[in-house]
Amino acid sequence: MKIRAGAIVALLFAATATVVAAAGVAAVTLADSPPAREPLASSDLRSVPHPPPIREGGGAGDSPTPTITGIASNYAGTAGWMGRATVALPGDLGGRYTGEVTGFVTVCADRCARLPVVDWCQCYWGSADQRVVDLSHAAWALVSDRPLESGLVDVRLILER
Repeated sequence: MKIRAGAIVALLFAATATVVAAAGVAAVTLADSPPAREPLASSDLRSVPHPPPIREGGGAGDSPTPTITGIASNYAGTAGWMGRATVALPGDLGGRYTGEVTGFVTVCADRCARLPVVDWCQCYWGSADQRVVDLSHAAWALVSDRPLESGLVDVRLILER
């Protein structure tokens, strides 16, 4: 029985070492090309001020499409939409998941792009770290010159009603 227990412990140790090594190889593979700008470390993100989103327009006599400024983050994508330029919105801004496009928004950072809403995100809604949109990796590339690894970018979001 002691030999079996020792063999199981050794097997678990070997499996753990394999997983850690594979993760290290994946991290090195992802880091092969240096970013154009120095990305923020996760500790730096906590120190970045995150003002609440500012709503513009939408009032009497204003533009019928509300504009919101705030912070965008990125995510790998939504099942069924991987590799495509899409967004997830906080529920309060109209985000929801149905498996289909539920609307469109225009997101502006370095450039503007009209993007389909295919999901929702919690996006730290209601906290100091609040985000106004989660951009798929493909959507990030359409609107920003910042490296994906920077994690956050200031945006202007134009909601279609």
